[in-house]
Amino acid sequence: MSLDLHPARNDEAGRIWPMAKRARLFGSLAEFEAFRTEAPWRLQVSSSGECAVLDRWREHLAIVAMRGAWCAADRIPALVDRLMHVVRDQQMTSLLSPLVAEEVAPAYRAAGMHPLEDIVVLRRVSRQTPVAPAALPPGVRIRPPLPADLAALLEVDAACFNDFWRYDIDKLARHFVEDRLMVAEEDGAAIGYTLATVIGDSATLGRLAVAPGARGRGVGAALLAEALGYLERTGAATVSLCTQRENVVSRALYARAGLRELPGKLQFLIRDVSGE
Repeated sequence: MSLDLHPARNDEAGRIWPMAKRARLFGSLAEFEAFRTEAPWRLQVSSSGECAVLDRWREHLAIVAMRGAWCAADRIPALVDRLMHVVRDQQMTSLLSPLVAEEVAPAYRAAGMHPLEDIVVLRRVSRQTPVAPAALPPGVRIRPPLPADLAALLEVDAACFNDFWRYDIDKLARHFVEDRLMVAEEDGAAIGYTLATVIGDSATLGRLAVAPGARGRGVGAALLAEALGYLERTGAATVSLCTQRENVVSRALYARAGLRELPGKLQFLIRDVSGE
């Protein structure tokens, strides 16, 4: 069973936009259209209706990520097989699945993908409980970012996350401009940051990073409380975040801040060109 995938034409992109909007992949139609125009290969469709939104996962990694996919479970192996051609055409080495529920993962494993990361989703319902205040350590302040912070924040990010998760400078710079970022500073140096995004009435905490040498003093708790307070003031009904299942310390911090883990397990799966 095969699929005739191709970059979406104008009419096909118009049919995909409502699904991408519901999945909160883009903040606006203009953002969606700019994404497609910049690199048409990133929006793939078939004549029978299957489609996928693709993007490069990180600039320093040769991984194409499926940001979203709309396909019947029994057609996922065929979809992945065709997307591997796109991966090769883009001179990349691997295809990353969307973040999928454990019960959906077998369809991706049948497509030759193997589990890469187990992910926990946490969510806080705004105003369900007040945001607990958290005192800053002496000498530390939280402030908006400055353009000169970008290099320092990239160093903090690299110290906190492995190659798969860390940001490259272009991705962090986009977040710097498009999303809400706050910096923890001590003695004139950035020691941590948060990154938050609001789409409609839903908010996502995309990053909470504290440099290893600054941990254990309440910096992370203070950054988290500040971000949650801001997101509540925006009127967002919920705040969600994802973290690795193995990240026990962070999960405990989030639980103390009123974020509750959702049932079930999510997974990223990956398929490499070299294994074929």
